[in-house]
Order: sequence, then C-alpha cells, then structure tokens
Amino acid sequence: MKRFIYIAAIVFVVTLAVVMGTRMSPDAIAVVIGIICGVLASIPTSALLVWVMRQRDKQMEMQMGQMRPFGGQYPPVVVVNGQGTQGYGSPYPSAALSAGPPPMGGRSFKVIGQENTESVGDILPTFWDEVNQ
Repeated sequence: MKRFIYIAAIVFVVTLAVVMGTRMSPDAIAVVIGIICGVLASIPTSALLVWVMRQRDKQMEMQMGQMRPFGGQYPPVVVVNGQGTQGYGSPYPSAALSAGPPPMGGRSFKVIGQENTESVGDILPTFWDEVNQ
C-alpha cells in the first residue's frame, strides 16, 4: 500500500511539472525554480538553528538545575489573607474609599491661547508698537 502511494505521488508530481512546464512562460518557470531553490537552501540553516537552540536549552536546564535549592520543584507557597471582610464583600464601594464631597467655591478656568483679541494690537503688541512709532 505504501509503495502504491509513493508511486502515485511521483506520477502526480511529474505530471504537474510537465503541465506547468508546457503552459508557463520561461520567466515564470525561473521564478518557481528560484523559490524552490531558496526553500531548499533554507532547510539546512533551519535545522542547524533548531539544533543549536536545543543544545542551549539543555545547557540552561543543567545550569538552572544546579542553582535551584528545591531540586527543580517550586518552593512551597503560603497565602495569608488579610483582616478584611469574609467572602466577596459588598458590591458597593466602601464609605472609607469614597472621595467625599466636592470642594466648596466656584471654579475659574483659563483657556490657553484665547486672550483678548479684539484688535490687531492685542494679537501682536510688540509689532503694533513698532508700527505706530
């Protein structure tokens, strides 16, 4: 069964190559061949990169295993709850956390860039003084 699948795959690839070769322009064939060669050239580099990364990970595990005081296991974790209320608490904010009433008195606002611009002299006072002299 495996042999039949291999033969069928080879026949399919050869037939596809013949059909593409007869219908495609030489420039398109060159592009396809370039892509295939580029992918094939990247395989050894990728394999080397994966091997180097695995070696580095193994070294890091060995170094970290020597440095861990618990032998690679997590240290025990103790959770201490505070003195707050039990359970989820109130869905409304606490009175101690509220900001309180707003400050007394009115607010004064100054809009930046909105001075008295009734005349040209108000916009450019130094220039206007020079022109009038």
